[in-house]
Formats: sequence, structure tokens, C-alpha cells
Amino acid sequence: MAFPKSTLKLVAAGFLAAGALFAAASANAGTSWSVGINVPGVVVTEPAPVYYEPAPVYSRPAPTYYQPAPVYSAPAPVYYESGPSWEERRAQRWEERREWRRRQWEREQHRRYYEDRY
Repeated sequence: MAFPKSTLKLVAAGFLAAGALFAAASANAGTSWSVGINVPGVVVTEPAPVYYEPAPVYSRPAPTYYQPAPVYSAPAPVYYESGPSWEERRAQRWEERREWRRRQWEREQHRRYYEDRY
């Protein structure tokens, strides 16, 4: 690979300048100097998060249910009908016994009538 003469001259001049710089630094022992470029350092960070708003969703609202109003009513009146008195129950039992005896007598008469015939 062949380099052009101008490139070689440029590289040689750079080496010469660097050598003179280091020679001057050693001659001025005790003094310091620096070349600075006031550029902030390179900071590598993560990119800011990207927020995508979701697509709108359209839906029918939920049905609304209403509880019917309470209905208040008075309770039905309670009536207690007294039962028959002791005398009434005694008379009723007496009538039942009398009826039973009459039927027994009729059965007996019927039985006697037909037993005698056959």
C-alpha cells in the first residue's frame, strides 16, 4: 500500500509536534498545563418509557335494578271465639249418648224381628 507524500509529511509533522511538546514538558518541571474542551461527558441512559393510550372500548352500561318500595299493612285482627261452656258440652254429650242408645235399640229390634222369621 502506497501512501501519498502529503500524508507522510503530515504524519511526520504530528510526531515532531508531539516530541516538542513532551520535551517542553520535561524542561518546565514543576509547572502544569492542560488542554480542555468544555463538553459534558457522554451519559448513556435508557430512553424514556413510551406510553400508548389503549383504544377506547364501547360497551352498553349494566342494567339498573330497582327494589320495589315496601308495602306496609296492618296485621289482621285476631278473634278468639270462646268454645261451648261446660253446660253446653254436657248437654251435647247427653244428646250423643241418647242418639247412640236409640240406634242400638233399633238394631236390636231389627235383629230380633228377622231372627224370629228365618
